[in-house]
Amino acid sequence: MKRNKLITGLLLVLCAAQAKSQIVTGSDLYVKIGTVFSVDSLVLVPTEDLNLGNNYSLTVEHTAVPGNPTASIKKKYVFNNPVNFHGNVGIIYDPAELNGNTESMLELANSWSDESGFVTLSGSTRDLGLHFVSKDVADLDIRLLTLVNAQSALPVKLVTFDAEKDERRVKLTWRTSFEYNSDFFEIQRSRDMKSWKVLDHVSSAGESSQQVDYAYADADPIAGIGYYRLKMVDRDGTFAFSQIRKVSWDGTDLVVFPNPAGERLEMNVKDWSRVTKISVLNAGGSIVKETAGPRGAKEKYILLTGFQPGSYILEIKYRDGSSERTHFVKY
Repeated sequence: MKRNKLITGLLLVLCAAQAKSQIVTGSDLYVKIGTVFSVDSLVLVPTEDLNLGNNYSLTVEHTAVPGNPTASIKKKYVFNNPVNFHGNVGIIYDPAELNGNTESMLELANSWSDESGFVTLSGSTRDLGLHFVSKDVADLDIRLLTLVNAQSALPVKLVTFDAEKDERRVKLTWRTSFEYNSDFFEIQRSRDMKSWKVLDHVSSAGESSQQVDYAYADADPIAGIGYYRLKMVDRDGTFAFSQIRKVSWDGTDLVVFPNPAGERLEMNVKDWSRVTKISVLNAGGSIVKETAGPRGAKEKYILLTGFQPGSYILEIKYRDGSSERTHFVKY
């Protein structure tokens, strides 16, 4: 009830906002866990401290993102740089902004790059009385945010892009759920996120409305910290960049012991506060056990009770989107 009253109050104040507004955060702005932070009908309630002290700017544009069969509503929020967010994100809209969309089918849609990389966030919560759509998210990089009908396709959807250690290689995997007029993916790597080297090209599906999985392995990664991104190039020469992923070879390698292991596998990671998920995969790549990162325990281990003897993969995922893998044997 308290949350509904709060959103109702925001609605009365924010619906009177100007057609276009902008904020610039400056160098020092932090939003504490659980604090409601709202700008021009965009509502953020973080579950981790939110750092906006990086000279972020936010522009509210009352135009739609093209889509098929319907475009987005006539409102989008544009940050000058992606904002990494954990918590509840929501948009209060005016029915006059619906642009042919059906209120009961609205979903949040986000892009971390530009209008060619939108992902529709299924499972959004809709409050039709308050004209409010929201969703709980984790590790979401917000750059462009809007609302769209659930069945509509916005331009090329890159659903996931991950980079992880695989023995002494870096394995890149990505997935699209919709492609139109796409040509190829260019794999790029950098030491400083300023100068980028082209590693290779991977042909795309071209035209697809189904999920398509892609993979690439960097067999000779650079020492220290390496950054990876995709350049998604269309047949007409237009392109967009993916989110950047980081892989570190600076001594933070995952170590497991004993190997082969019995009923318990010990794990050693330099900074456990960065860990978000621990997964065990079988030789076929299927997940057989998955847990959240351990909190507070002095000993970090995973129980292998009930595991069949054989070869497995332990995968550690971090808050910055990177991950590490190593093989172990259960006897």
